[in-house]
Amino acid sequence: MLLQNTLKVFTSIIGIVWIILGGAIIALPGYYFMEKELIIGNLGYPFYITELTLTVIISLLFGLFLGATLYKMKYFSIKKSWIGVIGWFLWVLVSGCPACSITLASYLGFAGFMYIFPYSWLELKFLSVAILLYANYTTIKNLEVCSLQR
Repeated sequence: MLLQNTLKVFTSIIGIVWIILGGAIIALPGYYFMEKELIIGNLGYPFYITELTLTVIISLLFGLFLGATLYKMKYFSIKKSWIGVIGWFLWVLVSGCPACSITLASYLGFAGFMYIFPYSWLELKFLSVAILLYANYTTIKNLEVCSLQR
């Protein structure tokens, strides 16, 4: 069932367009603002590879989540569910981009709290991957099932 629903998202125009756009929204700034030499010099090459791998995984999972969510919204003609998409976008942005996360965290008053993480916020990327896996699983599992009761 998961494979069939995933194929439905990948074969629909809205799904594939938003998978690509969603992935690019996360991947391009994450890669562009990633200072390779600085990360390797300060934290080492294994940390850089882990950072890059997690950024790619997050961008792919976010693109799939966005494509599946918008496919589901179009399938059920839902027009007022953008708040969930915006919330997930902000979560992935904050956990995926160190420059963005400190800026947004300082606006919310969490900048000091963010420094308790010993691995330069890599923990948030792992958490983001786990949450996106769960979000993709629940969204794709119930792709054409409406759970709202009227």
